[in-house]
Amino acid sequence: MYELPEPPLTRGRPSSGTPLSRRTLLGAAGAVSLPAAGSGTEAAARARPRTAPEAPDGGMAAARAALRRLLPDRHAEQFRLTALEVAGGADRFRVTGVPGRIEVAGTGPAAVLTGVHWYLKYACGAHLSWAGGQTRLPDTLPGPDRSRTALDREATVAHRFFGNDTHDGYTSPYADWARWERLIDVLALHGFNEVLVTVGQEAVYHRMLREFGYPDAEARAWLPAPSHQPWWLLQNMSGYGGPVTPELLAARVELGRRITGRLRELGMAPVLPGFFGTVPDGFAARNPGTDARTVPQGVWAGLKRPDWLDPRTLAFRSVAASFYRHQAELFGEARLFKMDPLHEGGATGDVPVAAAGRAIEAALRAARPEAVWVLLGWQANPRRELLDVLDRRRTLVVDGRSDLEAVTDRERDWGSTPYAFGTIPNFGGRTTLGARTHVWTERFTAWRDRAGSALVGTAFLPEAGERDPAAFELFSELAWRREPVDRAAWFDGYADFRYGGDDGDSRARETMAVLRETAYRITSRDGRPHDSILVARPSLDAASGTHYATHSPAYELPPFERAFSALLAVREELRNSDAYRYDLTDLTRQVLANRSWLLIGQLRAAHGRADRAAFGELSRWWLRLLRLAEETAGCHRAFLLGPWLAEARRAGQERTARVLLTSWADRPTADGGRLAGYANRDWSGLLGEVYLPRWRAYLDELADALAAGRAPRAFDWYASEEAWTRGTEPYPVRPAGDPYRTARRVYETLARAPYQGEVAVRAEGRALAVTFRNASGLRATGPVRLTLAAPATTGRPDAALAPLAPAASATVRFPLATAPGPGRLRWEVRAEFGPEGERPVTAVHTGESPPS
Repeated sequence: MYELPEPPLTRGRPSSGTPLSRRTLLGAAGAVSLPAAGSGTEAAARARPRTAPEAPDGGMAAARAALRRLLPDRHAEQFRLTALEVAGGADRFRVTGVPGRIEVAGTGPAAVLTGVHWYLKYACGAHLSWAGGQTRLPDTLPGPDRSRTALDREATVAHRFFGNDTHDGYTSPYADWARWERLIDVLALHGFNEVLVTVGQEAVYHRMLREFGYPDAEARAWLPAPSHQPWWLLQNMSGYGGPVTPELLAARVELGRRITGRLRELGMAPVLPGFFGTVPDGFAARNPGTDARTVPQGVWAGLKRPDWLDPRTLAFRSVAASFYRHQAELFGEARLFKMDPLHEGGATGDVPVAAAGRAIEAALRAARPEAVWVLLGWQANPRRELLDVLDRRRTLVVDGRSDLEAVTDRERDWGSTPYAFGTIPNFGGRTTLGARTHVWTERFTAWRDRAGSALVGTAFLPEAGERDPAAFELFSELAWRREPVDRAAWFDGYADFRYGGDDGDSRARETMAVLRETAYRITSRDGRPHDSILVARPSLDAASGTHYATHSPAYELPPFERAFSALLAVREELRNSDAYRYDLTDLTRQVLANRSWLLIGQLRAAHGRADRAAFGELSRWWLRLLRLAEETAGCHRAFLLGPWLAEARRAGQERTARVLLTSWADRPTADGGRLAGYANRDWSGLLGEVYLPRWRAYLDELADALAAGRAPRAFDWYASEEAWTRGTEPYPVRPAGDPYRTARRVYETLARAPYQGEVAVRAEGRALAVTFRNASGLRATGPVRLTLAAPATTGRPDAALAPLAPAASATVRFPLATAPGPGRLRWEVRAEFGPEGERPVTAVHTGESPPS
């Protein structure tokens, strides 16, 4: 079937140590088989998962190999890596030594690499990340005594989990081994010890189906293309983009084996999908003479869901045994298995959830007696009636919603089932920036240490990785800090090691201080940062880049621009690192995206009052933003479409990669399921070849319709997306522009741009308070004149304001001729304004205010 050598079968073994507390027992889920937990709540002791036999040198050869991949030889050779005896079941690292001879000891290779990275960050002012890095190191590495923080640390929780079910689709579904190898190294550096691996799992299903009556071609036709396999594993769909070719199937198996093998070498646990009943339609008919019965699962986002094999049947046990046997043959043994039956809907039919849960768990235990069932905390998942029948000692919930205001008590929600404090950033792989870091730093330590806590881990669950390095860095450190994180001090330190310099840089620190209180303190109720309206299907009513997104800015936009100004002013010698180039490209891109939120309302207002001149000027600025965004994104490889398509092209799957970024699937999913643009990106290639042409066509049509006094024609956006997905034109795989010069040009353009003002109106008794805000964070305004066109006033209807500083505001109160009635008060304000030294424009703002 697949001509590959058999993988070595590995088994974990319990760690030795002191008597275990209740938290240790909870945290040992996935590590050892333990008796019932006691009642202690001590936070110090934690259990450490063991995932492979000990190498003769404690796995240090694997850690040394990783160092040679990550650092130049002259620096890698200055480290002495040694194994540290496990004490109390917790992972630890300790960094000692003298200049030129740095000794890092740890409880395993991944813990040692975590210690190396803490040393590089806090003693050397260097940074390794998945999105830009900076390793400006002296020839002789400094002694650890230069560190700004302790370098003898113990993980305060046993589970440091990484990976969303969607990660393999939205990050890079056709990634090669080199990309995965880098990701694994980065995860080890950042202290993670459990990684969800879905690559190659389609081969397990293929082998299983062959065993139950399905010919090779039919089994492969049921498997989706790798771009869409995450949602098949979640039981949302099947077959899209298939059939998977035998060659691609074999290549994916080989890649999955290399991934799981490398994780084990580094002492990290691969987390594999488990079997909970997903089968093709007609499975029962294909297997007559058995008690197989299936429950139809309906439709998910316009796509038919695969059937669910009743877990209570003997047939389910037989199929599950086949699944786990083939999985072990292909990928070796594992202890953690991810399963989420009835994810985002699904139908139970006449199958009680509790009975299904017992049967799924029994099948897992029959194949892997000490396995841990991992479930995702998302929406209504996991259901309480499911958790209540599971063995909690071998259950772990990785919570994707720990940072939402609506979530306050997971012990109550999940009956004290062990869980990992987690977050889901980067929905759809969109190029957003921001996180609720203030909630992370407030909650994690408090929830971990409170009486009766079931918190035993952290879970970083991005829908796509390789984005937002500051958020990734802060979250990864939570598990290794016993004390609460001081956000102000942490972001100062991050600025220092992100960009380097012996004494840091005041403007780099200012950049991070601004981001700390804007993008990294987002206030959206769904916990997501906003995306760009520039990438939306064109509409004057667009309120985000896609339907399933935050529909208002997640933070104050004008103050955010101070970070852009400050980053441009970082000392010249610090601008040469990839970390700086990445961050400057990202920040420039985000500033342009933020301006779309300012302009869309003014475009809508100008069109609504048929102001052709204003609409034309605003349209030109809108398209200019898109062109600048395309140029900006072209300055760094991380923001290029070309590499994404090149990887897919090598796998013979270019169209599915194009589809995922645009329509997601076919018309019923794109339009009816509202998934069009869910995976939008501010990428060079997409901005210039997909988003810009359709906005230009749309705005031109609106302008022509205004001129002719007719209704504008409708557009079929799916048709244009579908046509692009069938293209094969290549896109650049290397950046073409200079990030700094491009960012300077964007800065100067936006500083001089018109229409950078916002008006808010509030009724105050018999007066109307009109507040004008300079919506530019880059430049002061010239003089501002406000005119209240409606309702009537008792005095002058206009007022002059002195120039306003960047992001500043001023309020004028107009006395009204008549007292407002009990209903909402309609108003119209004309604002004449512009950046200092530029020609002013007049913007008309209308709206309604509630009675005072």
